[in-house]
Amino acid sequence: MRFSEVWLVLSVNLVLTGYSYEFEDDLYSDYYNEIQLDESSTKSISEPSFISSSQEYIVNEGETVRLPCKVNDLHGFVLLWKKDDQIISVGEHSVEDAEGRYLIETRSQGTSLVIRLVRPSDHGVYTCQISALKPTFIQHKLHIRVKPIIEIEEGTEIILKEGSYGNLTCSILSGTPEPNLTWRKETEGVI
Repeated sequence: MRFSEVWLVLSVNLVLTGYSYEFEDDLYSDYYNEIQLDESSTKSISEPSFISSSQEYIVNEGETVRLPCKVNDLHGFVLLWKKDDQIISVGEHSVEDAEGRYLIETRSQGTSLVIRLVRPSDHGVYTCQISALKPTFIQHKLHIRVKPIIEIEEGTEIILKEGSYGNLTCSILSGTPEPNLTWRKETEGVI
């Protein structure tokens, strides 16, 4: 029975033994991958590090927000943006952005993710990740403030005789974060 080995040399000086079969009269043998590192010729590559830090943003519905991702020594590495666990962009290229609301602004030390015309569904955690052997990341939390819709029953003005009682009812129909109602008289402060 003959054995054969396949050797591949990668650019980072890793030597891999290939996986092969030799058939001879229905017999075969296999070799398993083996990694050897040539220590004398490896170069030290500095890992990039973040200049910007994780932040929390509150933005009004319909506005534009810029989420920064500044990095030291990005040379040869790529930045990846994700919303929750969904990939938004790789490098400067957006992924699945049919509406064109996501824009990647490239700077000398990283990128900013620009989200135009924000809406409630944009609420979430946005991650900027460095594509390195040990992925590192920062996360921005985005909250969308939605203008409240309030319903006032009985109209906006009630005329009463002195000494009589009146009932004013106000309901919050929607709004994010949940609005807090207070009553006040025009000539005085909060009631």
